[in-house]
Amino acid sequence: MKPIPFRDVHLDFHTSELIREVGVDFDPEEFTHTLIDAHVNTICIFARCHHGYCYYPTKVGVVHPGLKRKDLLGEMIEALKAHKISVGIYTTVAWDELNARLHPEWRQVKPDKNLAETGYWKWLCLNSPYADWVEAHVRELLSNYQFDRFFIDIVMQWFDGCICDYCLSDMEKSGLNPLNPSDRRLQAIHVQRRFMKRMKSVVGEYDPEIAVYFNRSWILSANPEANLRKDLEYYGYVSIESLPTGGWGYNHFPLMAHYLMNKGIPLQSITGRFHKSWGDFGGLKNKTALEYECLRVAVRGVRVGVGDQLHPRGRLDQATYRLIGYVYSQIEKLEPWLTDTEPVADIGVLIANGTGPEGILGADLSSEEGAMRILMELGHQFLILDEWDDFSKFKLLILPDHVYLSEGLTDKLERFLENGGRIIASYFSGFSQKTYEPVLRNWPIRSIRGSRYSLNYLRPVEGKLGLEVEEYDYALYEPAAYVEKIPEAEILAKVVEPYFDRTAAHFCSHRQTPPDRDSGYPAIVRTSRIVYFAFPIFKAYRLHGFPMYKILLRNIVNHLMPEPILKHNLPSTAEVIVRRRKDNYIVHILHYVPQRRAEGIDIVEDALPVNDVNIAIRTYAEKAYLIPSRSELTVEQLGNYASTTIPTTKGHAHVVFET
Repeated sequence: MKPIPFRDVHLDFHTSELIREVGVDFDPEEFTHTLIDAHVNTICIFARCHHGYCYYPTKVGVVHPGLKRKDLLGEMIEALKAHKISVGIYTTVAWDELNARLHPEWRQVKPDKNLAETGYWKWLCLNSPYADWVEAHVRELLSNYQFDRFFIDIVMQWFDGCICDYCLSDMEKSGLNPLNPSDRRLQAIHVQRRFMKRMKSVVGEYDPEIAVYFNRSWILSANPEANLRKDLEYYGYVSIESLPTGGWGYNHFPLMAHYLMNKGIPLQSITGRFHKSWGDFGGLKNKTALEYECLRVAVRGVRVGVGDQLHPRGRLDQATYRLIGYVYSQIEKLEPWLTDTEPVADIGVLIANGTGPEGILGADLSSEEGAMRILMELGHQFLILDEWDDFSKFKLLILPDHVYLSEGLTDKLERFLENGGRIIASYFSGFSQKTYEPVLRNWPIRSIRGSRYSLNYLRPVEGKLGLEVEEYDYALYEPAAYVEKIPEAEILAKVVEPYFDRTAAHFCSHRQTPPDRDSGYPAIVRTSRIVYFAFPIFKAYRLHGFPMYKILLRNIVNHLMPEPILKHNLPSTAEVIVRRRKDNYIVHILHYVPQRRAEGIDIVEDALPVNDVNIAIRTYAEKAYLIPSRSELTVEQLGNYASTTIPTTKGHAHVVFET
C-alpha cells in the first residue's frame, strides 16, 4: 500500500448546478504553490460531489453544467504529481442528488415508509442497482487517472435500516424480520460491508497499492456484528472524521483514536478549518484552536488532515492556507519524532457491550467517554479495547458500567488476573447479561439488583478511600445497584438511601431528597486484585462532572497501580501522551482549554503557559531533551523513574527520554 503522508488537506467541492462559474479561476501552478507554502504534502481532491456531478470528462455520470474547464480533476492531478504532492481522490455514494432525481426507485426508505433525507441530501440505497452505477464510476476513475488513495464517502444505509423493495427482498431471503429494529440494522450492516468488499475488489484489480477508505458513521461497539474490526478488512487506512466545533465535540477524536491506535492500520484524522462545520464559507477557525486540534492528532502518531471547501471558481483562499501553514510548519518540524512510534499504555478500558438499541448499535458511549475523560484528566496512559484485543500488555483493566462477560471474555479476564493483572469494574460489569450472576471466579459481588430509588448517596468508610474524600454523603446522580459481597471483600463505601424519591406527590426543596439511612448495601468493595463500584461512576462523570467521582477513581487506581508509566504535576486541563520508538520514550504535553462560549460550540482561543512542569517516566534514561529544538534537560534517576523538569511550556511541549 502506498504510504499516506502526514499533512493532508481534504478538499470538499459540493457545488450546486445553479452556479455557472465553476473552476473559472483555477490556476494549476498557483494551486500547488499555495499548498507547498502551507506545508501540505498530500491532498484529497474531488471527482464527484454530493450534488451528483463530475469534474472530469465522464461517460458514466454527468459533468457539472457550470464547469469551465475540460478536466478539472485531471489538471489538479497533473500539477500535484509534478510537485510530488500525494493525491487522494474523493467520490460520494449514498448522497447523490442527481441520481436521486433521475432514479427515485434507488432511494432508501425509512422504517416509517418515508424516503430517507438529511439536510436536503437524499439517501440512495447501496443494495439497489445504484451500486452497479457506482462501480462503473469507480472503474472509470481507476482507468483514467493515477492516484495514491481513494476516499469513498457516505457508504451508509439509514441509521434504523432501509425497507426499500431491494432490502425487503434481501431480508426475506436471509430470514430477517423488517419489523424488528435489530434485524433492520443487521441488514444495513451487511449491505454496507457487501458494498465495501465489492469496491475494494474493484480497486485491487487496477492497483492494489491504492489505499482505500470507506467513510461512514461507524461507532465503537462490542457487538460481534457491529464491531469495527470487520470493517477494517476492507480499509487500507482509517480516516477519523472529527470536527470538534462541527458536531463531533472534543471528546470524539481521542475516544476513537485510543481504540484504533493498536489495531495495526494506518490512521488519519480530519478536523476542519471551519469555525463550525463542513461548507462553512466565511467561517475561519482561530489559529490556536486549529493548532490544538492538529497537534492532539499528531502526537498520537495519527496523520493530520484539515478539511477545506474550494470556492466554486476554483481558487484556494490564501487566508485559509496561511492558517494551515502556520500549524503544519510546526508539525513538519516534529515529524521525525512522530512517525514509526507506538502507543504506551498501562490501562485498558473495555467497550461496554450492554448498551445500544437492541444490542446492534452501541450508540451510547457515555460510559466509555466518562472513563476516557477521567483518565485523560489524571494523565494516565490508556487504550480503548474490545474483547478481541490482547490484554497481556496492560497492568489494569477498567470495565465501565455495562461490560457483560461472554465465555471468551471470561476466560481472557481469568488469565489476566492469574498473571497479576488488576480490574476496576462498575455497576453491571462482570455479570452475565442473561442471568445477572457473576461469571468470574472470586468476583467480589455474588448478586446484584437495581436500587428502589432513582438517586442514592455514597458514604465513605472512614480512612478507606484515601486523600480528599471527606466524611460526607456524596450524591450518586445515577441510580446505584444493591449488591451482596463475598465474605473476603472489604467495604470501602456504603449506599445511603434518601427519604423518598422526588415526585409531584412528595418532594423536598429544589432537587433530590436529602440522605436518610444506610441501605445496608456496599457502594465500593475491594479484594486484592479487584475494586468494584456499585453505581455507574463513568457514565455519571460524563453526564454530571462531579469531581468526587474522579477523586475516587484516582485513589483506587493509585492503590492498584502505584507505579504507572508516567507521573507529572500538570493540571487536569493538560493532555499528556506517551509514545515509544524502539527503547526511547516521547512525552507530548498539550495545554489548551476549550470553553463553551456559544451554543453547542467549544472554543479554544488561548495557549496557556504552565511553569516548572515535572515529568517522570518509568524507565532508565541517559538524557532528556525538548523537540524539535533538541534543547537538553537535566534528567535525574529516582528509583524506577527518569525525571526531568521543563521550566515553561506554552500550549505544547515535547520531551524525548533516551534510554
